[in-house]
Parts: sequence; C-alpha cells; structure tokens
Amino acid sequence: MYAQLNTKTVYSFMGSTVKLADYLTAAKALGYQTLGISDLDNLHAAHQFMTLSLRMGIKPVIAFETTCVIDSLPIQLSFIAKTSEGLSNLYRISSKKNFGFQKLSDMASHLSDVAIVVGSDYAVDNILKQLPKEDVYVGLLKPTVQEFSRPKIPFLSVKYLDAADANTLTVLEHIKNGTKVDESLTVAHSENLHAESMVTELFDQKSLQNLDNLVSSIHYQAMDGSLALPTFNQDMAAATELRQIATAFLESEQKVTPTYLDRLEHELTTIHEMGFDDYFLIVADVLRYARSENIYTGMGRGSALGSLVAYALQITGVDPVANDLLFERFLNPERASLPDIDIDMPDNKRADILAYVKNRYGSSHVAQIMTFSTFGMKQSFRDVAKAFGMTEIEISHVSSMIGRSDTLAQEYAKNNRLRAEIINDTRLQTVFNYAQKIEGIPRQKSVHASGVVLAAQDLTNYLPIAPGEMLPITQFEAHDVEAIGLIKFDFLSIKNLTYINDMRELVKERYDKQITINQIDLNDQQTLGLFREGQTLGIFQFENPQMMSFLRQLKPTEFSDVVAATSIFRPGPSAFIPEFIKRRHGDEVVVYPDSTISHILKPTYGIMIFQEQIMQVAQVFAGFSLGRADLLRRAISKKKGDEFEQLRSEFISGSLKNGHSQEKASEIYELIERFANYGFNRSHAFGYGALAVQMAFFKAHYPDVFYEIMLRDSKRLALLNDARAVGFTLAPAYINRMPYYDKLSDSQIIVGMRAIKGLSRELALWILEHRPFSSLQAFIQKLPDNFQKVAIIQPLISIGAFDEFEPNRRKLVENLAKLIDFSAVFQTDLFATSASNLTFAYTEYEDYSPAEKYQMEFDLMGIAVTEHPLMAIAKQRKGNFTAISNLIANQKATVLVELTHLKTHRTKAGATMAFLNVTDTQDVLDVTLFPEVYHHYLADINEGTFYLITGKVSERNDRLQLVADGLVKVEATDKKLWLAIADTTKNRKIAQILSEFPGNLPVVLYNETTKTTQLTTSYVNDTELLLKRLTGYVTKAVIR
Repeated sequence: MYAQLNTKTVYSFMGSTVKLADYLTAAKALGYQTLGISDLDNLHAAHQFMTLSLRMGIKPVIAFETTCVIDSLPIQLSFIAKTSEGLSNLYRISSKKNFGFQKLSDMASHLSDVAIVVGSDYAVDNILKQLPKEDVYVGLLKPTVQEFSRPKIPFLSVKYLDAADANTLTVLEHIKNGTKVDESLTVAHSENLHAESMVTELFDQKSLQNLDNLVSSIHYQAMDGSLALPTFNQDMAAATELRQIATAFLESEQKVTPTYLDRLEHELTTIHEMGFDDYFLIVADVLRYARSENIYTGMGRGSALGSLVAYALQITGVDPVANDLLFERFLNPERASLPDIDIDMPDNKRADILAYVKNRYGSSHVAQIMTFSTFGMKQSFRDVAKAFGMTEIEISHVSSMIGRSDTLAQEYAKNNRLRAEIINDTRLQTVFNYAQKIEGIPRQKSVHASGVVLAAQDLTNYLPIAPGEMLPITQFEAHDVEAIGLIKFDFLSIKNLTYINDMRELVKERYDKQITINQIDLNDQQTLGLFREGQTLGIFQFENPQMMSFLRQLKPTEFSDVVAATSIFRPGPSAFIPEFIKRRHGDEVVVYPDSTISHILKPTYGIMIFQEQIMQVAQVFAGFSLGRADLLRRAISKKKGDEFEQLRSEFISGSLKNGHSQEKASEIYELIERFANYGFNRSHAFGYGALAVQMAFFKAHYPDVFYEIMLRDSKRLALLNDARAVGFTLAPAYINRMPYYDKLSDSQIIVGMRAIKGLSRELALWILEHRPFSSLQAFIQKLPDNFQKVAIIQPLISIGAFDEFEPNRRKLVENLAKLIDFSAVFQTDLFATSASNLTFAYTEYEDYSPAEKYQMEFDLMGIAVTEHPLMAIAKQRKGNFTAISNLIANQKATVLVELTHLKTHRTKAGATMAFLNVTDTQDVLDVTLFPEVYHHYLADINEGTFYLITGKVSERNDRLQLVADGLVKVEATDKKLWLAIADTTKNRKIAQILSEFPGNLPVVLYNETTKTTQLTTSYVNDTELLLKRLTGYVTKAVIR
C-alpha cells in the first residue's frame, strides 16, 4: 500500500498549487488512506492538515523539507514526525532552522521519534554515515534498482493535483522570481497526484514494504485543546488571588452590597469553571504595568465591559452593574469559547508593553502570531499580467475595471465592461484564467496586527516559531494557535489613545494640571455641548458629517445619549433615527411592544438598539437564562439551522409558560429576529462612547491642546478650519516664529514648517537652529550652499515667511535669483568682512493680489493666512447662508460657495444639466442643476466665481449633496443701497420689491421719523429698474 508523503502545499509560497482540502478530497477519491505534507522550511499547515485529515478519516503524516549542512555540504532532507513527541521535536527543528541554525548536529537533540528521508542524489556513504543509525530512509523520486545502506522508500513529489495544473505552478514560479513567462509554457516534469495503484506498479515490493513499515510506526495523539496558560503566581492559587483583588476593589469603592457580591460570585465561579483565572490576572498585570508607566490604556472595549471582575481588576473602567451591562455577552457558561479582552494601548507605547510581557514571562514563552496575505482579485490579476509581459498602463487599465465582488469569477459574470475587454483579447483571456487559479493562495507571511500568545512551557512544545522584530512569531495562524489550547491576547495599537496620552502630557506642561483621564466626568455638560452642536470633528466615531448632523438633531444631554448615538448610527438601525429623535424630544408617543419589557426598552424609547436588550427581552419574556439568551441572539444573527429552530421553539414555549399568548410570543420573537441582525454590543458602545467623550473633554476645555496634538497627523486642513471656526486665528507664517509642528498659542494657530510643501526636514531644522534673521538677504547669506536655490527658497517667500521684513512678495520672488547670486559673491573670504554692510538693490514690482496670495499659501500649506475673498463676502452676508458642515439632509438651505468645477451632462431627453463642485473654503459639496434650472442660470455660471446657491439637501452614497433651484452670483463690495423711508407701513411692499432683484448690494433703511438706521438682510442688484420700482415707496434711494 502506498502513502503519499512528499507533498508541497500552497504554504510553500508559490512553490505549489495544492490546497489542503482539495488535496484530501482528491486523494480520498483515489483510495488513499494515509497522506502527508512536507512543505519547504515551514510547518504552517501542520495543525490545519491534521485536523482536516482526521475529520475525513485519513491518517495524517506531518513532515517538512529543509537543507542541513552535513560534513560541510548542504543536503536536502525531509524530517517526518512519528509520534506526538516527534511532532514537538519537529516543531523544535523547524524553529531552529528558521532562527538560522544550519547544521544537522544542531538538531541532534531533537531527533527522537523523528524519521529522516534523504534524497537518492545525496545517499552516498559519507553522508549516510553522518546520519543517525535508526529511522533514516532514502527517498526515491523514481524507481531504481540501486541499493543503499539505508532502506529506500517511494517519495514522489507532488506540487499540483492534476497534470493540467502544471502550467499554473510555472506561472507562480515566474511571479516569485520576477521573470517573464515563455509563450510555450511547457513543463518538463510531472509532479501531480497519481493513483495509488499506479505507484505500486512502478516500485518494487521491498521499497513499498519499507514505506508501509514507516507509516505503520507513525501515530499522533489528538491534542485535547486544554489551556496552556502560564501560572500567574506560583505562590497563590489564581482563583484565590482573583477573589482577593476583586473583593478588595469593591470594598475600596464602597460597593459591598448583595447586588455586587452576588454578581461577583457568579462571575468568579464561571471564570474558574472555564479555567480562565490566570487569564484575567495576566491581562490585569499588563494593564497595571502600563498605568505604572503613566500609559493610558482606555476604559476598555468590547463585551469585556460587561464583566464586574474585569472592572474590579481595573481591566475596564466602566461599572457594569451600575450601567446594566451583561456578563453573559462576554463570557457565556453555556457556550464554550475563549475570553476576548482587547488590551488597548497608545501605538507609540506598544513596543514598551510587549517588552514588559517578554521579560515577565520569558522570551521562549511569548510570541506574536503569524498571518498570511493571499492573492486577492486585483493582486492575482496584476501579478499574472506582469509575468505575461503586460505593461503597467495595460495592467492598470484592466485592473481599474475590477470591482468588489468576492471572486474574479463573480466579477467576470456581472461586469459587462470587464467581460467585453477580456473576450476581445486572447492574451487577456489567458491571464485572467491563471489569475482565477491562483486567487486565494497564500502569497506571503506577515504578522497579526495585535495577536500575542503566552504559553506555560516553551512555545516549541506546542507549535513551531520563526524570528520576528520584537518577539518570535508563531508559524501557525490565530485559529490554529487557539485550537491547540493557547489563548490569543490582543495587544491593540490605538492611535486615539496616543492622542489622549499626548494631550494629557501637554496640559501638564502648559497649564501645570494633572488630568486623570479615567476620572473625567462622562456627563460633563461643557463636553456634551460639543456633541449637541455637532462640533465633533476629530472625535473618534463622531466626525462623520452625517453623524454630526444627527447629533445636532439628537441634542445629547447625558453620556447615555452618546452611547445610543454610536449604536443607532449604523446600517440597519439608522432607519429608526427619525423615530428615535421624535420620541426623544416628545414629538411622538413611545409605544412598547409589551408592558413586561417596557423597562428594558425605555432608555431607547421603545426601539431595540443593543444586543443586550435582545438578551434581556428573551430572559424576561420567555424565561431564558442570560446564557441561553446569548445563544439565541447568536443563532438568529448567524441563521444556524437546527440550533436556530430549536431556540425559536424554546422561546415560544417559554413565552407561553410565562402566560403570554401564542400571537404575542410570535410577535416578540419576530421583533427580536428583526433587530438581532444589526443590534450593537452595548458594552462596546460604552467603550467607544467613553473614548469619544474623553477626547471631546480636551476639545471643550483645552482646545489649544486638542488641536495642537490632532494636527500632527490627522485631517489637518479640516481641523485647522475647525479651529478657526471656534475662534482661533491664523498667525502670519513668519520665518522667525514658525515652529516645526503646527502650534496653537494665545488663540492663534502658527503653521508648522513640517506642513510646507517642498521644505525638507533638514532645512526646517537648520532654520530653527540659526534664526533669528533680519531680512531675506540675511537669511540667504547664512544659508548653506546646497539650499541656495530658487526652488527651495521661493516657497518660503510665497507663504509670507519674510512679510515681516518686506510685505511685497512678488518683489522678493522676482529678485530672488539675482539676490542669491549677489549673496554668493559676498560669501567668499575676500568679501566676508564687508558683506553685512552691503545691501542688495531690489527692482520694484506690483505685489500679488490677495486672491493670488491666498492660492499660493493654500497650495503650499494646505491653508491660507491671507483672507479668501469669499470670507469677505461671508462677513457682509452674516446669517444669510449655512456652512456646508452644518447642512442637514432633506432640508432647504442656502450656501455661500466658490464654484471650483463644472461638468455638464446630456439627459436621455436631450436636455443639458450640470454637476457642480463647490467649496466654502472649509468643506466641499456636490451641487446638481437639473435642465430647467441650469438653462435659467447658464449665462451666470463660471468656474472660480462666487455664488449663493439655494436648494434641497439630499443624501446619496453616504454623502450630502444639494439639488439647486436658485443661484445668485455674489462679490465683495464696500457700497450699500441707502433707502430713506417716512412711512413704515410700506415696508412690506419695499421688502417684496427688493426680493425681486437679488444681488451683492447690502440694503440699509433710514427712518426719517426716528432718525435711526437698520442694516437689512436683503442684498440686491444695482439696476435702474430697481430704483424706478422703489419710487413712491421711499423718499430717497442712494448708492454709496
């Protein structure tokens, strides 16, 4: 009987096309009872292959192939694990190889229960003598009558399942090597999977018997998956220590009440019975270390906020009892699953915390987790196309057509444009065919973004490892790591925690105040005021324009409103936003589906938003335990067949037992089923909400600190404009004042040099070191030769860096080349002593206009110090328009904007309509002019012109747009239309006439009786017809 052992899988990275499940299925169909894998230099697939094999009734054999140095010669060997102990030794051998050990002698201590197969090419006496006496075989890739001093076995190489896949492997090899595919694509070898009967006919009986003897000696004990956590404290049982710490915390917080003690006892019992005592202590220890180093790690996230034990260990910062959060949503005794506590940390402190864990538990007990990136749709196409010699232009042309389907086959089926392109190009057909074949295959290794594993023993007792930057890396991916009994800890780098940490430090430095972040009042009204006003740009989870619009309607008055906002503003529940807002403000009566569950739904005005509400309804209405209710929630959301039907039946019968009717039971179940698909985890929402309020606290109380930190690398332009909107002014970008980073001080924003396009970090640091400068000439004379170029200095002039010495920027720009030459002459030793006394004679030029200066500053800094002409108009027309950021869907609005781009479109009816891109200098907006409106205003529409545009705000693809019905061209003016009136009863008629002549001219009324003036909200067009129409209604009309 033959067993196929020498099979490379897709985890040999572009060295095979064999996928594990396909391999097992194909081999079983061919009658194989024993199968092996032997990937090159890794054991990535070992556990996965073993699990799938046993599930399909096939005996697995785990091996890996590598090169070892024997007697100074590199020899290709395959190591085969014979027992579970041999498998652990295989892990150690693979780990050593990955860490750079090359000699077979380095592996000598790990060869127990490990067989070695050496290729017949290397099976010469001087090599064989260096190998152990037992369990060494000569592997035959083809039959031979040659005899060796060690048993020979058939060891056919398989790298693809079907002979037709040989070319696919060749394409993969070309991709790997960066070479081009030959037109012929001929393959000279055959490494496909053969029928067992064919192989037995090829090889002699003795070789086959040797193989059978080897396979018969191989047997692995199934891993029981029991937890392999380190013992946190050798001197005290984990359960005892956990209880002591939790109880002491409740006492310190004066929360030793029956409610808290019963909840604590329930959680401690569940945690202990599930074997997670050490897990909680380890997580708490990591976070305790972070606090000791003044590293803020947040209030926690996810379902862990529902655990009182987690709160008592200061893993989380939210009291789950006081906030009605459920433990069973986190850890369910009725559902065997691993705990999942996210250990959040500032992204710039993660390395420090990992170093602590490594030192605390030992470098051989801690590792990061490997993950694999695969050939996606576009990647597979691009790689194959490149291998077939397509140009980058050709590749990008086709790649841009590929949409977001799950597979290339699906995309081809539904994408008419792509399909037509492929049908008309035979080479493209070939490329697309091979791209589909390699799609989904692992392409390269990488490191899991957050996953870290800790083990009780040396990690190589459980799995193979490889070297990493900070820690070793498991050769298994996360699912396999957890399947063998190791728990994945998620050490998450959270940029927003970095911001908060930095804000706290800057407040301490600038104001000498120590902010304890987790003690920030989440109901602080000054902070919540930002949410009510929708002023949440830069705030985690709340900076989406639609979210800000929603907040202005919701008007949060307490933290629970913020929690609800982050939960309802999602696909699915967002459909209930109008209803939610009306009920909150008393504009709609709250109706509950049943009085027995009204207390559960009261906080959300009768609407199910949270997953916990679903669980509580099942508990109260149908008598479910919270653990069972969680199973129901999960079954509904995942539509698990048998379990789904069983739990539905239990819910109905439980409801009937509680005295409810069949009709009402079905109604409530349907309600649960509807909301279970998109209900949000309330514990998670609390964590998100707390982080958002903490960020907003700094924005509300220390706005200079908030903006200064956030401007370093987050939505810079939008935040700069946001800062200006709340009262910060933009200071001139003077060369002697500019910092490296943007800085906010004394209600001013000083733009940092880092933001200036074309200004190198090297030059910026030189300026900081050598200033102050007294003039542009003095600056250039100090400047090193390599920086004395027009292209380097001109941007500084253009942003106004030298305005404090000479405000005429054009004068400096036009003279710059000559000034550089002039300074170069007087930098020589010959003239050095007199250089400072000689002044360059500038040629005079008319300066740039304010609009030109604005554009130069904006292009170079992303913001402008010089006032945009639109701002002058805005000051004149205060209150007559809405900022783009404040637009609300389905409402009428007028915006004051500059038209930046115009695109026309011909409708099917042959009429012309227009799409405008406009800006109010802070935000952009799409405006649609349908044919009738476009035709009416056609003569007035030009890019670069300013307009008041009126229309209805709509939402499309999660973006607001304006459907215009009116448009007025505007410009800044110092003039006004003065109207003298003697009879105020005519004011209504005057206002009607003024509305018929919209324009740029402000209107002022002078009351001749009271001798008072009033600036109206009207702006009119200066026409003789207007003045004529006003005759008889005013005593005098003057424009001045």
